Amino acid sequence: MSTQATGSYKRRELIANSAIRVIARDGVRALTHRVVDIEAGIPKGATSHHARTRLALLELIVNTLAERAITDAKKAASILNATAQGEHKLSISELAGVITGLVETLSDRRDDMKARYALVLELGDEPLLRRKLTTQSEVHAIAREVTAMLLDRADLPCSNERVEELIALTDALVFQRTIIQENTSPESILTAYLRGVASLAGDLTRES
Repeated sequence: MSTQATGSYKRRELIANSAIRVIARDGVRALTHRVVDIEAGIPKGATSHHARTRLALLELIVNTLAERAITDAKKAASILNATAQGEHKLSISELAGVITGLVETLSDRRDDMKARYALVLELGDEPLLRRKLTTQSEVHAIAREVTAMLLDRADLPCSNERVEELIALTDALVFQRTIIQENTSPESILTAYLRGVASLAGDLTRES
């Protein structure tokens, strides 16, 4: 990558990060090119140079959030794939601990998560962008793969229904910690859910 291209990439990254902070703090409707210039500490008009329209600016933000989420999901999948062979089966408490760690990691990136939730609400008129942050995104497909692998490692049912339930519960717990900021333990909630899944699976086995 040339020096000029590297500089352009870093400027776009600075603009995206600054815009995410603006949305997280003040909401999507506060987002303007001038506000991002000020937030980033860059010359007036610099944001417009890299994203000429509001839609282009939103696209830059959404792509940045989506790329980070995809990187995280692929990293998790890679770690699980590397340790799958020969590893002991996960207990319910271990699985709850693994997912709790993910919840805490995501909720620590508070600005990213707050911006994501705000954009999901505001991008109703831009379905292609909204899709990158919801269940039709690449990151959701990877999350499904990782979740199914985790459930299987714990000898729990990994049907589409159970996978989607656990993803929805995890997302709800991240939302609670990011937006509501309550101190309810994700691990206790996840443990109760997973025990319920195990119990239901046992009941169905006995009935068959």
